[in-house]
Amino acid sequence: MKLLKLITKVDGNVIREIEFKDTLNIITNKRDSNLSGNQIGKSVPGRIIDFLLDGSINPIYVDEEFGTAEPSIQQLFEEHNVTSSLSYIGLDSNITEIKRTLAIEASDICYYVDSEVKTKKEYNTHILKTMFNVHSTKPTLRKLAPKFLRTDTNRMTKTVKFNDDKFPISQADRNTLFLYLFNVEDTEILSKIQKFKTLLDNYKKKLTSFNGIIKDDKIIGTIESIKKELGKLEKSLLLSENNTDKLAIIDEINSIDNEQNNLSDQILSLELKVNNITKTQRLFETNQNHQLLSELEAIYGYAAIKMDSVIRDYDSVLRFHNHLLDTKSEFITDGLEKLQLKLHKATDNLKLLEKKKSSLYLELKSKKKIDEISDSVIRIGKLNKTLIELNAIVEKKDSIETRLEQETKNLEELSEKLSGELQNVLTFETEFKKNFKAYTKIFYGIEYNFNLNLDTTNGDCQPSVDDIQSNNDGGLKRLEAITFDLSYIKSVDSLNLLRPTFVVHDSIDEVDIKHIRQLFDESIQLSGQHVVSMLVSQLEKGDYQKYKDYIVLELSQEDKYFKV
Repeated sequence: MKLLKLITKVDGNVIREIEFKDTLNIITNKRDSNLSGNQIGKSVPGRIIDFLLDGSINPIYVDEEFGTAEPSIQQLFEEHNVTSSLSYIGLDSNITEIKRTLAIEASDICYYVDSEVKTKKEYNTHILKTMFNVHSTKPTLRKLAPKFLRTDTNRMTKTVKFNDDKFPISQADRNTLFLYLFNVEDTEILSKIQKFKTLLDNYKKKLTSFNGIIKDDKIIGTIESIKKELGKLEKSLLLSENNTDKLAIIDEINSIDNEQNNLSDQILSLELKVNNITKTQRLFETNQNHQLLSELEAIYGYAAIKMDSVIRDYDSVLRFHNHLLDTKSEFITDGLEKLQLKLHKATDNLKLLEKKKSSLYLELKSKKKIDEISDSVIRIGKLNKTLIELNAIVEKKDSIETRLEQETKNLEELSEKLSGELQNVLTFETEFKKNFKAYTKIFYGIEYNFNLNLDTTNGDCQPSVDDIQSNNDGGLKRLEAITFDLSYIKSVDSLNLLRPTFVVHDSIDEVDIKHIRQLFDESIQLSGQHVVSMLVSQLEKGDYQKYKDYIVLELSQEDKYFKV
């Protein structure tokens, strides 16, 4: 990838345009000016690029040491439409232009990609993909930027902890950042692993908390005690005065109810039959002296016998008729006695069952006082409520343990996938160490050792530098950070990786001129872009002539960056 052009406009008019060179890019003050080269905006281009990479606008116009705003620049941002754009060839080989408005109020800031308005998320995602080849949620743009844009004192003097400018980043974020820098290709794995580690940490904290509560409050023992007390109370309510289980009595009553229902149906059926017979018999007895001869005629007609040929006199007719009526009466009442016997038996059985059920109901009645029963019921309610609350704590703890086991398993599966990626990391680390030793040998006369201190089982990193010659915050320390970044660019190039090959270093004035010359010479040979800001007074006349073709911006008190 390659930085192409940085443009700053005020109300649509270009006030600054920087075209970046392929290797060394120097931002300095004009040599022919007798005025101070400080406070003219040499650091501004790097800080604008940082702002374009979702950084804060404050470093552009607020003094780093005292925290006070530069009035003229603040007024410019408040009263005018100021924009900055950066064009670059991305890792996808396409040219992209990103642009933001330099506004103090966050609500006034707009985001553009190739002149199209974007949301902040869309804007950042595009930069991550095209400039950094990151297609996952981690590492974030703001975790990446400080490595490539060392635009303040902290970043310039913290070789591997360049991110800790205000607050130290988490170990998980540091792992993700360095594994990305050292060529983990599937950055989504890093995001997932960090997510699972965060989840596991949270679950472990919660589990420790719940276990502590359960242990300190003796919840398990309390649950067992409550269950025993509930059992006794419930049993006492379910025993009759004869210590018979009331549930068994209720079951027996239910059984009797079923028998009674069956008997009632049977009695109803029998009563209907008996009533029908007796009613028919009464009707017959009432009308038996008025039976019509037509009935006889019908009967004998069916038998093909003429009445006048059979009946000779009244007595014979009367005898025959009475015999016929008796026969009909016997026919009507046939089986009545058996039905009545069944009815009486069923009725007696029903009465016996009712009597038995009444005795069972009496047995259910307790001689205990109503208040005593009420107290027991209230106590049972309170105990049940407490039991539910305590069980909820235990169940929550069990749920956390289950989730912890599941997420641990998921993390182990991802870690197996990561182990293959870590071979790429080890390969890059080997190349990086070689280049870092070579550069530190040039600048310090001795080889520095860098170690990623990678734990291949879980991907944890503890990057460190054995800084033998570097002081804490002087020029040698700044030089150490510079050699680290040059080593990175050289390693990315030699392994032909899809990682950024540019770096911005702010204020290298404290570095000795001897080392600056060496640094510039090495940067010119680099297959990557090195942007530095410095005072021109650091360069002797011969140095200036040698490196003037690499100067991309010269400022002065009369021509400050924002021209205010």
